[in-house]
Amino acid sequence: MAISLQGLRDKGFLPSIRGRLLGFDKDEFLVGAKGLRVPVTNATSDTTGTALLNHGVQTVVTTTNDTWTLTDPVPGCLTHIAVGSSSTGLHSIVPAAATIISSNGSAGSSMILAGPGAFIVLMGVTTAQWIVSSIRGTTTGNCYAAVSS
Repeated sequence: MAISLQGLRDKGFLPSIRGRLLGFDKDEFLVGAKGLRVPVTNATSDTTGTALLNHGVQTVVTTTNDTWTLTDPVPGCLTHIAVGSSSTGLHSIVPAAATIISSNGSAGSSMILAGPGAFIVLMGVTTAQWIVSSIRGTTTGNCYAAVSS
């Protein structure tokens, strides 16, 4: 069943934070806002070695093979890391001290992204562990995304 922003606001708030603009519904979900705005960071070959944020969206764009570190996770927070459209290099991302659990169940220690459109979405499950919630890399267009140990 579809429900509009107005429909959510019409259901009422318990309690209201900003009138009909923001509040909690009877099931304790936050409702009323248009959406959530997150920070966007653009990492380039000039910023290699700089730590990527543990939240929001990070793009990596470079024509050379470069490496960035990823700040340790906050449990429950997502970070999206994507390769920009003009990028041709290999992009290595290494967590500062955390490990990455992917579909093979092993604890990875780095990620490689290559080709425009490659991305990975990570969720912090502890302060020392990321889990892969989404990953995209295909063999077409030289788009590649992988977690390795």
